[in-house]
Amino acid sequence: MKIDELRILLSECFFYRAFEDEISRLAQRGETPGLVHLSRGAEVFEAALMTALDLSVDHMTGSHRSHVLALASGADPVAVAGEILGRNCGLSGGVAGTQHLLSYDTGFLCSNGIVGAQVPIAAGAALSAKINKTGGIGVAVMGDGATNQGAVLETMNMAVSLDLPLFFIVENNGFAQSTTTSNAGGAVSVVARARGFGLVADQTDGSEVRAFYPVLMRLIDYVRSQQKPAFLEVSVPRLGGHYEGDGEIYRTQTPLIDPLDLLSDLADQAEIEGISDIQSMAEHKALSAIQTALKSPKAEPNAKS
Repeated sequence: MKIDELRILLSECFFYRAFEDEISRLAQRGETPGLVHLSRGAEVFEAALMTALDLSVDHMTGSHRSHVLALASGADPVAVAGEILGRNCGLSGGVAGTQHLLSYDTGFLCSNGIVGAQVPIAAGAALSAKINKTGGIGVAVMGDGATNQGAVLETMNMAVSLDLPLFFIVENNGFAQSTTTSNAGGAVSVVARARGFGLVADQTDGSEVRAFYPVLMRLIDYVRSQQKPAFLEVSVPRLGGHYEGDGEIYRTQTPLIDPLDLLSDLADQAEIEGISDIQSMAEHKALSAIQTALKSPKAEPNAKS
């Protein structure tokens, strides 16, 4: 990754972290309707993922934990904040909420509150791209818990059977809500399970951009050039509970490494100047977007986007 690309990635990740930190504070004050699931710990991977896609033709779906994916796709931050906060300025007029973000114009088809339900939708996008010969691909981002869902396993089988240009991405943070991945999925790794369907599959560390970016680019190129599906398991930390306010009594006290700290260290090693200024500007942008959204009227139950 070039110096300019690294600088932009760092700025974006500072923005996403500041955005969600403020959403966290608002959630604690009761300003966010429903439970809020934050992406803290996955920002670096998700931001880099978007730089590797062509969102003029590619289409993505995400899980209930998709604030950063929507933002990184290019969705208006005020509209994203408005949707999370239940305001009229939201992506869907504030009536869909934090788990159901939609930004068709930027290639982000939807997030979904039903575990794994976003994956077949991405398969539909992949099938459409194949039929219409757009050169685009479908991307389904899910958590490790979704790999035990029947709809996900059926979609893996269908993607192989139909040669769909579909990229399955599993963000494995070690927990399906409060259940550890090993307890939920037995001894078989999700990569081994994917390979059992005939998928080209790999695993990488989503905390370190130098580790995951070449793997990510290679698999995206495979899906696009070969018009066949692929699967990537990405290890990321979940820097917080399953939802904002989760007591996390199931956690051990093992400290987690923050990928944003690693990215900042990498930028420092690359002698990128003004890192503190980059962070300050990103934080100001995030707070400004959220404050603007808070000025919008609260959504009404019969509101239309």
